[in-house]
Amino acid sequence: MTGSGLSPRERRALTAIERALRADPRFERAMTAGTGLFPREPDPRDRPHGERHGALAATVCAMTAVALTLLPLAVATSAPALIIAFTVSYVATLAGLFLLVRRWTRRSR
Repeated sequence: MTGSGLSPRERRALTAIERALRADPRFERAMTAGTGLFPREPDPRDRPHGERHGALAATVCAMTAVALTLLPLAVATSAPALIIAFTVSYVATLAGLFLLVRRWTRRSR
């Protein structure tokens, strides 16, 4: 780093620290292999396309609409088929929401 503003003593100390870190094989492996010890910025080329990101959100919205439609029908008629259909759609909606929240929390790191 030219023009870094470090004094010669600080540059020598930094060089000694870098040399000591490079001598540690575990640290060197972690830096080069990306073991998660030092997270890297994701490569934009590796990110999925926008259509795939929105597909899960659209599916969860659709499943929410289905569950909210089936709920009053199942309560009003007490038909076992409607109750089972509501239960399945509700569980699928919760599973989709869990996946969305997990994706959003991983993306915000």
